[in-house]
Amino acid sequence: MRTYVPFLLLALAPCVGAEPLPRYLNSNETLQSLPAPNLPVDAYRPQTPALKLPKPAATEAQPLMMSTRLTIRKLQIEGGTVYPLQELGAAYKSLLGHEITLSELIEATRTITQRYQTDGYLLSYAFLPPQNFDQGLVRVVLVEGYIRDYQVEGDVGRVKGFIDELVDKLKGERPLTRKTFDRYATLMSRIPGVTLQAQVPPPGTTDGAATLHVTASRKPFTTGMSLVEGSRDSTQALFSVNSNSQTAMAEQLTVSGLFPPGHDKEHYYRIDYSQYLNAEGTQLSLYGTRYRSDPATSIATSDGFELKPHRENDRFSIGVSHPLIVAPDQWLSVAGRLYGVNDKTDYDIVGYSQTISEKTNVRALAVEGDWRKSTGQQLRIVSAGLYQGINGLGAKTESNLTGNHYDLDFFRLRASGVQSDTFFDNWQGVVSGALYWSDDTLADSERAVFGGQNFGRGYPDDQASGDKGWGVAYELNYSFNRDGEWVKLLQPYAVLDKAKTWAAAKTECNT
Repeated sequence: MRTYVPFLLLALAPCVGAEPLPRYLNSNETLQSLPAPNLPVDAYRPQTPALKLPKPAATEAQPLMMSTRLTIRKLQIEGGTVYPLQELGAAYKSLLGHEITLSELIEATRTITQRYQTDGYLLSYAFLPPQNFDQGLVRVVLVEGYIRDYQVEGDVGRVKGFIDELVDKLKGERPLTRKTFDRYATLMSRIPGVTLQAQVPPPGTTDGAATLHVTASRKPFTTGMSLVEGSRDSTQALFSVNSNSQTAMAEQLTVSGLFPPGHDKEHYYRIDYSQYLNAEGTQLSLYGTRYRSDPATSIATSDGFELKPHRENDRFSIGVSHPLIVAPDQWLSVAGRLYGVNDKTDYDIVGYSQTISEKTNVRALAVEGDWRKSTGQQLRIVSAGLYQGINGLGAKTESNLTGNHYDLDFFRLRASGVQSDTFFDNWQGVVSGALYWSDDTLADSERAVFGGQNFGRGYPDDQASGDKGWGVAYELNYSFNRDGEWVKLLQPYAVLDKAKTWAAAKTECNT
């Protein structure tokens, strides 16, 4: 059973530069032992801005009845820069020289408006101004709309400077297209901590000038929590505090921590920072994490020894992402980043003074892409990444265990996706899959991991891992939607899945 509590989602996206993904689409990104919310797939839909757009009319009030009959002998089209006037005049060609009704003339004018709308000119239209059709002359006025001014209601602080930059992009296009409007209005809706509602009334003059009205509010600080009990020995929560858009860079700073330490004495802290670099949506994002644990369960070896582990894991990442497609129902972005993982595990031999140590420092470059497309009944997410290890910048592997060796200049790839389809109102089917491939011997942080919330859900976290592998799943769920302030959704579900991994030595593991 899933319970969707809205504020849990805040912990999913600690930095504005990182679009959250279901954990099973990228098992390498976080430590598997950390709590993560088991959210419905619809929680990962592209953000949709609150917009109210005009519906252009084809005519103003006429002093004549719709059934009034007239004969067009001459056509005069005024204004317009997008289409050749000869092309637009073709809409009236069959009416010239014939006795027609006013409604037929209005319908012909609507075809020009429909052409503007079909081609994406959302503020542009054609209309018939008041006229008496003397001597068979018909006047048609073209209005090609654009945004000349904008007004903001509400205090958003210094981030208004970034909103100004986005609006300048809208004001710079004349006539305004839906593609441009969708891009920058959607980017406005993604400013951390800011809630926006945008309204564009129809152009009030024949030159097409319109005013964008924005109602906005900002939460300078927000909090989040991810809580999972499940098969863990004790209940733990990952708390986060976000500082949102304190400057014109539309930045977000997040501090996260795991509490309480629990039986395994886990201590985890994370800092995220991200900001916009320009009004096109390019973002800088970076993070650093620190994890320490002393697992309560010892490891028994085949030769009768008992090992007491102590683990230290530090991660960092710095990168830049850029959205190629930005729309209310679609998002496509690419990102490049440099990341590193320092992982060390000491095994104290119980009853002896010796310690077995493994230490691996990974440095790698990553190129990743994320595509999302949503409709009322369907959601598709496709994610992929290429990762190249660097044998330098502090990368190294050390171990006093014979036979342990990792390739520091590894190459690996990841491809994953999920599709949900809603049917019979509250029923939903979700198909998902992930593929991990490498021909190198990978460090633990780079290996494909299954179990827990990844594929192979019937097994604990870290049950199966390998240098390459795949997982597939099909889920059937039913949603009970609620109007409560805290709980919005109850969703029982059933999942059938399968996963398989291989090590570079061709060892196979099924889950």
